[in-house]
Amino acid sequence: TMKNGINLESNPIDVQYLMHKAYANVSLVVENMAQERQLGGDLDPFIQAFKLWGKHLYYHATTEDLYMTGPIKDNQAARDNEAEHATLAGAAQDFSVFLQKGEKAALEASLGPILKFEEEQHQELEKQMLQLEELLKAEVGEDAISLLTRRHIYSRVVALRVCEFDHFANEETFVFPVIRKLMDEQQQLAIAKKLLFDEDSDDRRWIIDWLYDALEPADKKLLEGLEKRMA
Repeated sequence: TMKNGINLESNPIDVQYLMHKAYANVSLVVENMAQERQLGGDLDPFIQAFKLWGKHLYYHATTEDLYMTGPIKDNQAARDNEAEHATLAGAAQDFSVFLQKGEKAALEASLGPILKFEEEQHQELEKQMLQLEELLKAEVGEDAISLLTRRHIYSRVVALRVCEFDHFANEETFVFPVIRKLMDEQQQLAIAKKLLFDEDSDDRRWIIDWLYDALEPADKKLLEGLEKRMA
């Protein structure tokens, strides 16, 4: 269960590291496709790959806002885990974080800005995706797509990928450590389930099945173990 610091048994939220790795890899593939199409060639494979990448990113960010950072921000995730772990209490917007004395001050000072930054990054991701989608809608219907447009498409893909990488780095550095402290194993497991299964889709497994295809064997084994616990 331990791999490069990932511990899915005690911290199911760590499945996000596996998801980030898979999404980062596919974004580089999409970026490479856009780069290769700058001088011509069929854009349809790129468009299909981009749409799938965008679908994953949009679902992922929306789900995080609803079930991961949302409950903390609105103080709905009040839990009394262990004495040294977090309990959130108080009215919405009012953070009352009770931890060990050394951790309390740091978390109280950092949690608000972290969540605000997280929200801003999700908005920036959505903006970059929408800009690229608008560009594709405007141009892809034409029989011949100009080289200038192809270069614009490539530059937009790069901007989206850089935004995505920055966002993942921020979450892994600042957000996930806070989630581990504030949410117990069952709460984290519930969030992981939302991230991996889309209950509003006809194919609720479209995310996790894609991940199994995208991950290397060792990571796939970690995901299999987590899924068994969710069953």
